[in-house]
Amino acid sequence: MGVVVGVSSEGGKEDAILIPDREFDQDIVKKNELLVFTGFSLMVIGAFIFGITFLIPWHETAAPFLCIIIGIFVIFHGLIVYFQPPKIYSLEVVINGKQSSSILPLRQILVCMTNISCGITGIITMCTIGPYYFWPAGNIIGLVLSILLLLVTCISALAFYFKTSKLINSHILNYSGTNIKETAAITRELIFKQVEIFSNLLPLPSVQSLSNLDKVLKQPRLLTNKPVHVMSILLAMVACIAMFSAQLWDIAISECAEEQTCTFNQDPDDTFARPVLHGIVGYRVSDRKIIILVSTPIAFLLCTTLLLLMRGTTILKMVLSGLTSLGIGIFFFLYSLDTVQYIILLGTKLSNLSFILKLVSMMPIPLLAALFVALAYSNIIQSMEEKKDDKSSKVKIGLLSISIILSIIFFFLSLATMTTSNLVIMSTVQDHWNTTKEHTWDDECRDNNHVRYNDYGYRYDTTTTSAPESKPDKCYGKSLDWLVQDNFTFFSICQLLMTESFLLLSAFVCMNGRSITKKTLFLPGLLLFAAAISSIISFFSGIVQYDLQTNRFPFFIMNSINTLSALVIGFIFVITGGSVFISFIIIVFRIILSILVFSLILIMTAVDLLLKLPTLTCKTPKPSNVVEQPDVATA
Repeated sequence: MGVVVGVSSEGGKEDAILIPDREFDQDIVKKNELLVFTGFSLMVIGAFIFGITFLIPWHETAAPFLCIIIGIFVIFHGLIVYFQPPKIYSLEVVINGKQSSSILPLRQILVCMTNISCGITGIITMCTIGPYYFWPAGNIIGLVLSILLLLVTCISALAFYFKTSKLINSHILNYSGTNIKETAAITRELIFKQVEIFSNLLPLPSVQSLSNLDKVLKQPRLLTNKPVHVMSILLAMVACIAMFSAQLWDIAISECAEEQTCTFNQDPDDTFARPVLHGIVGYRVSDRKIIILVSTPIAFLLCTTLLLLMRGTTILKMVLSGLTSLGIGIFFFLYSLDTVQYIILLGTKLSNLSFILKLVSMMPIPLLAALFVALAYSNIIQSMEEKKDDKSSKVKIGLLSISIILSIIFFFLSLATMTTSNLVIMSTVQDHWNTTKEHTWDDECRDNNHVRYNDYGYRYDTTTTSAPESKPDKCYGKSLDWLVQDNFTFFSICQLLMTESFLLLSAFVCMNGRSITKKTLFLPGLLLFAAAISSIISFFSGIVQYDLQTNRFPFFIMNSINTLSALVIGFIFVITGGSVFISFIIIVFRIILSILVFSLILIMTAVDLLLKLPTLTCKTPKPSNVVEQPDVATA
């Protein structure tokens, strides 16, 4: 270390003369040794605090995380003290042959980043971890410490900014702001380069293309296999009418017991194994009535709209048809996950007519979901790709005919398999329950000798010497076990997904015909393959341990054929359409890079504003060229 001696002038700078100072160097060495020891001690303390985490009981959920955050905080500060980064770091950037230098307070930036990261992590962790009904002491202490850390960091950063702003202002006054202006210009040029990179990574439509959008949307487009689309819509309308009529009929003939007060939105006792299910669309099982009675007329009206959009098809009409069908299909798909649970939880205390009406009102929902999603997928694909007039050979025509025939066969096979599976699972589940509510804790169902509690919570035993009384029939009821329900529900939902994937694929093949490509088969094949794998897992991990009541249904044969076919067909379509997956990965990678470039643009914009801020806050007055005339005294 030494003392700088020199004289600077406007024309140039003289060479600096360093005069060594031994006593001052010794003090610096001792200070550096002290800092190294302090930093090492802080790292050891932080590691010790981090190790204490494993000694804290993990039922105190917030305390271990608080110790982890404090340990990381102390370790990082120890690293900063140990390595002693420079207080001020000169950053030089060369862009297109232009050199720019900036001065960064490196140590202050590292300290602020450490404090802010630990503070934000502490606030998020303390607010999300722990019981929701009260806050333990660990959550409160951690939240208070995190908020205080952020406040102290903000105050120290502001103080450091106002402390160094004078140096920046003096630099501008001495050098007329030329360096700052050059740095700002280079920063703006870098921002323009980043914007160009962003537009190349994520190409957006230009204004000229948007000006011709109206003409493009009104271009006529031939819809392949339009009769199949029309038949699919008509089939959906028939299913809606059947569901609506069956639900109304079921409501009209429903009868409740004498002790039960029945309402419109309530089922008789023991109709289902559970009165309440946390479904996606409905909460109570009885909510299905109002959902079916409202959704089916709306779907029927939207089907008529889809039929009208089939006339004089253009790109705009096909996009509207696709979006409308997709919305209806998503709704019925979500509701099918609820209805399959309702079906397998049906009870035995039903009349044959009521049982058939309930099945008719709920069974067509997976078919509606698959048909509408297939319509949406077909319209969107055909609106994106224009049909080319190519001469197909006899081999292609023969393969297409075989594909359509196989699609029709698998369409009905998957429907039959789903119906058989639901009936077999329902009859098997019925052996595990006979009442919706358990009455073992009712007074008339308890034994004569049992434990009771008085109004103050004290326990006492009651004994009677009278002859045992006969219990009512409700005391011998058995409710469904939750584990049994979860196992069969998991298998039924997987089987439902595989059926809907098969229906989607079959309908899509019939709707598109010659316009089918390998890329368009990738998505249905992926869904089919994933559903087949999940069905196999759910069978061997869930219901294989139960005695299935097949009732002479070919349950195992039909499910085996359906599952193996789905596995093989889905795998073949995934392999043939693998280029779609590669394109998807590339798009995701482009989006990630675009987000990073956009973040860099925001950072560079903030740097540009910070560079402009000193020039705006302290502008030097320009020297005036007007020479003031001295006052002349006149006599």
